[in-house]
Amino acid sequence: MAAKLILPLLSLFVFYAIFYFAEVNGTNKLVFKSIESGKLPTSDAPLRTVYTGIAPLDELLTVLTVFFWPTTDGGNLSLLVHTIGFSGTFGSAWILVCLEAWRKGNTWTLAAFPMALGLLAQVMTFAFATPLYCAIQLFTSVTAVRPNPENIRIPRAVLKALPLVFLIGFMVPSGLLLVPISEEVTTDLKQIFIAVWQPWPAYVSILLTIVHVLFSPFTSNDNTIEGGRATLRSLRWVYAFAFANTALTHIISWIIPLATVAAPMLFKEEYLEALHPLMVFDIPKPWGTPALAENVGAGVHAFLRWDYLIGSVGVLVWAVSLHQTAHRVVYGQVGCGCVGLVVKIAALTALAGPVGAAVELMWERDELVVNELGGLKRVALAGKKPA
Repeated sequence: MAAKLILPLLSLFVFYAIFYFAEVNGTNKLVFKSIESGKLPTSDAPLRTVYTGIAPLDELLTVLTVFFWPTTDGGNLSLLVHTIGFSGTFGSAWILVCLEAWRKGNTWTLAAFPMALGLLAQVMTFAFATPLYCAIQLFTSVTAVRPNPENIRIPRAVLKALPLVFLIGFMVPSGLLLVPISEEVTTDLKQIFIAVWQPWPAYVSILLTIVHVLFSPFTSNDNTIEGGRATLRSLRWVYAFAFANTALTHIISWIIPLATVAAPMLFKEEYLEALHPLMVFDIPKPWGTPALAENVGAGVHAFLRWDYLIGSVGVLVWAVSLHQTAHRVVYGQVGCGCVGLVVKIAALTALAGPVGAAVELMWERDELVVNELGGLKRVALAGKKPA
């Protein structure tokens, strides 16, 4: 029950810790100043203002382009390293959302349609939209209160395609953002890359729907023992993919800053301060009298620090709630003591970040439900002939 209170509060906290803070520290002013000048932040390159020919949409894309430009141009190393970690966190968190959306028990419920909230996340932040989705799922989904092998089942065609869909719909567009400026990749083209990247949650949702329509008829034997095992193998691969995605980017985003302390001789002198852990992972405080952002990049870094913290904590709270509910349904009590769970979460968070811990807990939850609530183990045992 605590998660149902915490998650909406996290979404509401965004308006103070992120939007209010962006106003009082001058980030918003710097963004609109850049737009008024017709130049990209800290650059003389012209700012593109037309993308679709639809004025309101073009205005929004222009603001988002100015905002995200410092995360891609390499001029702010602290922000760049933080962005690498954040990209894996957001991507893997949305894999969990997509898995939940496709569960049979959520068919035609609010939890089955994450695309709108995914697009909202691009405008109103990951920290606002993702805890909001998690709260909606907890309040409306049968899988959040009475999970069983049937209502948590996900079409195998969707599971098999999901890693490839995320590669095409999220990772490739995200990778294009980091391509350096060259004769082939001009500043104008890079702005187009930023604009094209924005609706990536829609790309993922649309591609998964197409896959489901076209290929699910060929993988409809989930109720058989062999079909159930094949579906479980595909589910495990998706969880492994999500964990590896967030763990790898988390580790990279921490190794580089820690190396500036452990082995500073590996870096040029001018990079040491920008890549120091206290610069990359500093948590700006919106209360009191915040220091004014020196430039758009510094303001965006503060913005995204809170975006990461609030959003990833929200996903972890959601995963803990579902994990504990599954243990209560199966065993009549939680699976491990409070201390044991906290130690596990702390270790997983250190290794793979909060969303990495959430992926592992959700994976354990699905394995528990599938194998213990009349799932594969019992089906297999029922199919054996008595000796």
